Amino acid sequence: MHRSRQTAAHFTYVEECDMTELVALRKRAKGRAEERGIKLSYLPFIVKAVCAGLKKFPIVNSTLDEASQEIVLRKSYHVGVAAATPDGLIVPVLKNADQRTIFDVAQSLDQLSEKARTGKASRDELTGSTFTISSLGTLGGVLATPIINYPEVAVLGVHKIKETPVVRDGQIVARHMMNLSISLDHRVVDGYEGAQFLQHVISLLEDPTLMFMEMV
Repeated sequence: MHRSRQTAAHFTYVEECDMTELVALRKRAKGRAEERGIKLSYLPFIVKAVCAGLKKFPIVNSTLDEASQEIVLRKSYHVGVAAATPDGLIVPVLKNADQRTIFDVAQSLDQLSEKARTGKASRDELTGSTFTISSLGTLGGVLATPIINYPEVAVLGVHKIKETPVVRDGQIVARHMMNLSISLDHRVVDGYEGAQFLQHVISLLEDPTLMFMEMV
């Protein structure tokens, strides 16, 4: 973390996300997941939306080779998910997340998190990420500015989903709103591109139908 702060030029962009449709979808899917012994949170949907965003904006899935001063675009999508443990923050890595189903992502994340909490995660399971998601779950708060996981160039902060009064078509209605924040290495990722990436992720979370279309 110190090396990241010393080298990367951190820039953070924040936007609201209307999770109402995804809240309803998860509620419908939870029963099917439980039949398979799977705990279905919102995180697997966020992972899949992130993978789609990384494919559309590959610069966010890159790294900077400091020795040669070259930007390396990575073709694999290994998503690290920060997990709190008794020994501090650990980032287990979901390899090839783009090739997995929602249920597979959910099951794998649960297994990786348990290994991380109990100190049983292997070195391979804790290294090799190309992009990281930082989520505090129910303690997600309103906003945070996560530190980039070196040598990556971006990290996504996932915050609390809260039923909130908002204006839709001139009417005040209750919607399930969540803030997403993305910290970027401004040496590599232009702020506008980073904002486009986050807006694309949000568009998929707000309309899960589009997400499943992109997964085909």
